[in-house]
Amino acid sequence: MREMSCPVSNRSILKINNTIGLFEYLVVLVLILYLSNANRLVLFHSFTEQPLIFFIPVLLSGILVLKHNIKFNKNFFLLIFFYMFYVIAITIKYRNFYPSLLIHYPSIFFIAYSIIKSLKYKLFSIYEYLLYILSIIGITLWIIQFVLGGDTLFGLLANIPKIEEFSHVTGGGINIIFYSVQPTSFSLIYNHLPPRNCGFAWEPGGFAVYLCLAIFINLFFMKNEKYSKRHLLVLLLALLTTQSTTGFFILIIIGVFYYFNTNLKTVFLVLPLLIVVVVVIFSLPFMAEKIVRLVEDIERVDIIIEAGYGRDTSITPQRFTSFVIAIKDFFLNPLLGTGGISGESWTSKVGVKISTITGIGNLLAHFGLVGFIFFLIATSRTSVLFSKSFNYKGKLLLLLIILSISISYGILFFPLITCFWIFGLFHTDKAHN
Repeated sequence: MREMSCPVSNRSILKINNTIGLFEYLVVLVLILYLSNANRLVLFHSFTEQPLIFFIPVLLSGILVLKHNIKFNKNFFLLIFFYMFYVIAITIKYRNFYPSLLIHYPSIFFIAYSIIKSLKYKLFSIYEYLLYILSIIGITLWIIQFVLGGDTLFGLLANIPKIEEFSHVTGGGINIIFYSVQPTSFSLIYNHLPPRNCGFAWEPGGFAVYLCLAIFINLFFMKNEKYSKRHLLVLLLALLTTQSTTGFFILIIIGVFYYFNTNLKTVFLVLPLLIVVVVVIFSLPFMAEKIVRLVEDIERVDIIIEAGYGRDTSITPQRFTSFVIAIKDFFLNPLLGTGGISGESWTSKVGVKISTITGIGNLLAHFGLVGFIFFLIATSRTSVLFSKSFNYKGKLLLLLIILSISISYGILFFPLITCFWIFGLFHTDKAHN
C-alpha cells in the first residue's frame, strides 16, 4: 500500500515540544472523561445545578492559558462578539433575559480555544493515545464481564455503596469512572449477544463514536508512527465489541476514504472485498434491523408525545424520533431557534417532558439557521485544513464524520468534541497559507 506523502511530515506536526507534559495529558484525560457523561462528576449540563463540575474544565483551561502565555486572536473575539449579538436577539425575541446563555457557550468556546492554542495538532495524538489506553481497559473488563456471564459483574459493582446514585449509564447501568456496565437484560432487549461494551461512556454508542474519532486520527494523522498499527488493532477491536450502528456506519465512511487514498492498483484489487465487507456489516442484526426499527419509531411520535404528559421525569426518544420532535422547533423558529431554552420548546409549551438526543436536530432547534450555518462553515474549514495539513484526499471527511455523529448524539457542544469541529477557526496552519 502506497504511503500518502505529506509536504509537512506528520511527525513534525504532532511532535512533543518542551511545553507539553503530564499536565496537558491530564487536561485532555479530564475532558475525555467529561465526554463519558457516565457519572455525576462529569455531567457538563448546567453551571447553575453543578457549578463546580461545570467550571473544572474552565479552570484547567485557564491554567493552560497562563502556562502557555496564550494570546486571544481576532477570530475568538469575533466569535464572542457575534454570539453576544445572538444573545441580545434571543432576549428581545422572548422578552426575557437568560444569564445561562452568557456563561455556558462562551465557556465552551474558551475551553476549546485554550486547548487548541496550547496543544495545536498534538491534541489529536494525545486523544488517540488516551483512547487506546481506555480501549485496553474497556476490552479487559468487557472480557471479564463476558466470562463471568449474565449480570455477575453488574451485581458485584452494584454492591459498591451509592454507586447507582453516582452512575448515569443508560438502562440502569453502573459506571466506575473508566468502565460502564449495563444489565444483561438491556442488551437482550435489542438482540445484542454478547453484551455490548460501553467502555468509559454512558452507552456503547457513545464509546463507539469516540473510538471512530481516534481511528480517524490514527489512519490519517499518524500513519507514519511505528506504533499506529498496534493502536489501530486495539481501537478496532474495542469498536467491534460496542456493536454500535452509528460506530460501524462511521467506520465505513472512514474506511472508504482511506481506501481511496491508496494507489490505483490497490483500489481495483480490494474493491470487491470492500463491497463484501460493507454488505456484511449492514446485514448484522444491530445494523439493518436496528435502522428499520428506528425508522418505524418515527411513526409513533404522537404516541410518545402522549406518554410524556404528567410525568415527573423526561422521556428520551430514539435518535430519528428525537429529530422529528426537535425539527418542529426549527420550523417554528427558523432563524434564531429557541436558544436552547427548554421552556420555549413546543413540547414544553404543551406540557410534555421530552429530552431529545439528536445532535443535528437540537442544533437546528436551538440555534436556527444562524447557528447551523456557523457550524457548517467552521466544521468545513477544519475538515479542509486537516486534509491539507496531513495531505490526504477527502476535504470533507471530518465534516461527514461529525454530521454522522450528530445524527445520533447531542454531543456537539461537549468541550472536546467542539475542539474537533472548531479547530480550523482557532488555528491556522501557516505552512499552507
